[in-house]
Amino acid sequence: MTGYIAGSMNGNGDDMQKPARKIHMILLGTIIILVIIFINSSLGGIGGEKGKKEESQQFAALEEALMKIEGVGEVSLYFHYDSGETVSPLSDYFSLSSGAEKKGGLIGVLLIAEGAEDYAIRNELSRILSSVLQLPEHRVVIVEMKKRGNMNENE
Repeated sequence: MTGYIAGSMNGNGDDMQKPARKIHMILLGTIIILVIIFINSSLGGIGGEKGKKEESQQFAALEEALMKIEGVGEVSLYFHYDSGETVSPLSDYFSLSSGAEKKGGLIGVLLIAEGAEDYAIRNELSRILSSVLQLPEHRVVIVEMKKRGNMNENE
């Protein structure tokens, strides 16, 4: 015997380098995956901010559109979002819903509007907001705006 252990090394020593190459490739792959995850999570935060800006611009446009309705004056919209906190991790599992609800989604709206003392206008605003925001009408609250100053411009 020449001191050669079968299967451990051939004439130029390639078998000993293969396990080292495998370890290097695994480490390189892990680093690449971690970098990709980090980039996606940091871009997700930036995209989330952009989405919030677009959403606030849409709600401002909604306020302007509501002010253009005949009989409606100044309006203020306030939105209530789901906090996304659950009491138990199994609460969603045992609920009757399909689980397709978005966490942190819009669950209610308060509209304070001039002209809301008229029930016909109030009902029309409730119907419009329910349709536009995809909320049931019981999630839309409309109250009359407090009047300020003189109502008659001639005084």
